[in-house]
Amino acid sequence: MRTSTWWVGLVITLAALSARASEPCRWPAAMPSPAVVLVGEIHGTDQAPAFVGQLACAASADGTAVTVALEISAQEQPRLDTYLASAGTPAARAAMLAGPFWTRSTQDGRSSTAMLALLERLRRLHADGRRITVIAVDEERIGARDVGMAEHITRAVQPGRRVIALLGNVHASQRLGRPNLPDYAPAGYLLRGLAPLGVRVGAHGGEAWVCAPVCGVRAFGNQRVGDASVGYAAGDRAQSGYDGYYTVPVYTASLPAVGTVGQAAGQSPALR
Repeated sequence: MRTSTWWVGLVITLAALSARASEPCRWPAAMPSPAVVLVGEIHGTDQAPAFVGQLACAASADGTAVTVALEISAQEQPRLDTYLASAGTPAARAAMLAGPFWTRSTQDGRSSTAMLALLERLRRLHADGRRITVIAVDEERIGARDVGMAEHITRAVQPGRRVIALLGNVHASQRLGRPNLPDYAPAGYLLRGLAPLGVRVGAHGGEAWVCAPVCGVRAFGNQRVGDASVGYAAGDRAQSGYDGYYTVPVYTASLPAVGTVGQAAGQSPALR
């Protein structure tokens, strides 16, 4: 159920972003910075959306135009545009969160408080004069979601513009196939002609809000996927589907932005 703890946590998160949005930010040491970056995540953590916010902040600091692509229903694009151009008032935030993506019966980590915090950080950077746009790339096509994501991201690529996409770690992979689906072509694979940098976010353990199939907080063991104990390390794309890994100390779970009503019976959409 919705709790006061959840609400207090959201208020604290948004207040912290108010203080951080104008702070200097850096691109991770040793991490390449091509025109297109695909970030693969386990949905439902605080760390992956925060990492994308850091990348967008760093990439836009010199005036470069940046598009942040999110695995959100494309039907939400008008609401995202309105919120990005708003003053971030409670009414503006409520209007965005009233969309069907944020209020659907099954709330996975793509509609978490961390994703809301990422959007708020991008809104503040935009208000500070950064050339930042946000696109929702999930057309939710049955059997062809990855094709839709790849099409949206491809259209966003323009001379002088950086594109940073946050997708589930299955979709962001640049390796063809997965167990029991040898012909599965993830969005990352479909985008290989753009020479993107694929980065998977890992951790030494922790928790995430996961729907598998029941939605709730799930504990994880060591999810470290690179040589670095913390930070960026290069990887082997042919082996893993990723060019590198960004490791954080631990995952912390991020609950749905509209609360957790109805989650106990939620079913997980395929290929998260």
